[in-house]
Amino acid sequence: MKKSTILSITALAIAFIAAAAGTAILTAAEDGAGADPLGLWQKALAIFQKNSDWFPGKVSVLSEVLDRKGRSDSITQLVFNIVLDGQGKARTELLQAFKNGKDISAEMKKKLEVSEAQDEKAANKKDAYSVSLDENPFNPDKQQLVTVQATPEKQLLFEKTCQRFDFSFQTEIVQKNKKENLTWKGKAWLEEGSGIPVKLEFSFEPLPKHVYSLWTIYLYETTDSGDWLLKEIKVQGQGGFLFIKKGFRSSTGFSDYRRQPQNESEK
Repeated sequence: MKKSTILSITALAIAFIAAAAGTAILTAAEDGAGADPLGLWQKALAIFQKNSDWFPGKVSVLSEVLDRKGRSDSITQLVFNIVLDGQGKARTELLQAFKNGKDISAEMKKKLEVSEAQDEKAANKKDAYSVSLDENPFNPDKQQLVTVQATPEKQLLFEKTCQRFDFSFQTEIVQKNKKENLTWKGKAWLEEGSGIPVKLEFSFEPLPKHVYSLWTIYLYETTDSGDWLLKEIKVQGQGGFLFIKKGFRSSTGFSDYRRQPQNESEK
């Protein structure tokens, strides 16, 4: 079985990398939701499974802090290179960093060295917040944690007619050495006929501390060779402390995909 790689999420960088039993609880909202909505969802699970060993070699992050009128108050751009070792562990290398147009690569590399050391300690304390693409409602191994409802709504997304599925997905994070439940609630858009996931959009319950609103969007693409890959993650929300409120948004792009190497025991 392929092992998934888990990457820590730090305040300085966001990196993601990416099998088959379980059945989601799925119902049709109306007769118009489709003749076989369960079949379409199952196709999406099969697509996830088939492409679960792809990982991006390059990650580009654009993050903005917004003022009260929604205008950019600060812009940070980061570019990372990602390499997997023989054990499937990810190593990130900061290639470029800019803040409001100023090159801060050297400064950010030093901060990342400190952050990585802190992450090592946090991991030993089992108090690190991490995410992997296995944490996804399309993962066949997670279907006992997923509730899905097909709806009759359809949209044309990227020249594909897609059907909407409302979903909730129960996950866990570790905070202060305690497991806490976290639920994704949102919409999945699957291409009619093929079941290819095109878009995933959701929020979390409960929201992180000091965050008032948060909406996350996953955008997927299918290559000419038929590979299904995560193209971009968009996040937008609002947070603050006391009387200080700020909006924020980010876009994380993934490229230079390659297959995850297998360990000897997996071959």
